[in-house]
Amino acid sequence: MFYIIEKQEQLSQLKPFEDCFIRFIPNNDNFHPTLSPLSLIYIRPLSDHKGYILCLSHTESFSLDMSVTLDWLNTNTGKLWVMDKKQAMYWFPYPDKLYDLEFIEHPNLIEALNIPAITYYYSKYINLPNVNKLIPISKHYEESERIFNVVLPIIQKYRADDVIYAFNNDNLTRVFHNIEANGIKVDKQCFIDCYGEDLKYPEFNLYKGRIYSQYNLYTTTGRPSNTYNSINFAALNKNNGERLCYRPQNTKFIEFDIQGYHPRLIGEMIKFHFPVDRNTYDYLGELLGVSQQEAKELTFKQLYGGIWSEYQNKPFFKDVAAYVDDLWETFQYGGYVKTENKTFKRSELPDMTPAKLLNYVIQSAETATNTILLDGILRELKDKKTKLVLYTYDAFLFDYAKEDGTQLLTEIQDIIHYPVNVKQGNTYHGLNKI
Repeated sequence: MFYIIEKQEQLSQLKPFEDCFIRFIPNNDNFHPTLSPLSLIYIRPLSDHKGYILCLSHTESFSLDMSVTLDWLNTNTGKLWVMDKKQAMYWFPYPDKLYDLEFIEHPNLIEALNIPAITYYYSKYINLPNVNKLIPISKHYEESERIFNVVLPIIQKYRADDVIYAFNNDNLTRVFHNIEANGIKVDKQCFIDCYGEDLKYPEFNLYKGRIYSQYNLYTTTGRPSNTYNSINFAALNKNNGERLCYRPQNTKFIEFDIQGYHPRLIGEMIKFHFPVDRNTYDYLGELLGVSQQEAKELTFKQLYGGIWSEYQNKPFFKDVAAYVDDLWETFQYGGYVKTENKTFKRSELPDMTPAKLLNYVIQSAETATNTILLDGILRELKDKKTKLVLYTYDAFLFDYAKEDGTQLLTEIQDIIHYPVNVKQGNTYHGLNKI
């Protein structure tokens, strides 16, 4: 039986598959997925003895029709297991079929990816847009078969009743794919001048005046990072001019910054109710008898360094101390602590401390809460010109179009439902409070 499928009649002869591992192979792995079309698709039924290569665009083969092939995969397969669902969604328009194995366990692919021919081509043609079309199909197949052998034991650990997996595979992945796919408009020359030699290959994620970031959803705390092609989009520098390069495609940037977010999230966990109409740190400052700024500094020191003895009888902080003690006991004697999108296992975190555990739990709670808020916002923006273009934990940046009306901003604020500081500007650097 053939394993290279390059003609429609070959595809039609294949019997339907049940659950499979699938690997989408673009023209160049280094390019952002929105900028690199598919060359090949590797698919292997989990119970079969070999996989197949579906040829879409490669120098060694004829080409299948893309839409027909994707429709066939949607109709004639069970679950499709991938290594990065958020990425796969750029090429495969049926996300409900996709199951991300990395939310179960991150595979160690060092040996599997050690194919000399592929390494050679990438060392010589790292930024060639179609480098994967030059690499022999047999080498892509060999690499894919090796990867399958590594990931199959991980896939077999899947449990249909795992609600944390379901949340990450559905809500989390969908939300961050949608934000990421919007990209952010930039002044191209400003961008290249600003980053200079640090940005060796701007073509990897810069196209037609739009830059694309890439959220990493597989972090230890569950909190997405966003570093791609040497740029940390989650912490763009406010002082070196790089933020001047980011410009709105529409009317202006508007940013919603949730005020005093972490204390409020902890407050929800310990059932401590902050007033919704007051600044969090102003309120804490009143309880502690210090200024708003001092209250902010003290709060962060307590939350991330452990509650000092002199604050363990103060309102809010005494409840936090009790909550940390309970978390730590559960972690030590129960072996793990669960949040909505993460399980922190003692066996996997040998250097954990009570304060660090609280930090992890807060970051996970922030991510889970934001995912629900962002899902609502993205639904609200579905038919709007305004786009959500950047997520930085407690701040959401919108490329706002005035034709959508100011009522849209009110609706976004209602969805967030936490107190927010709202800023606007004509560049990401020049955001000023409204």
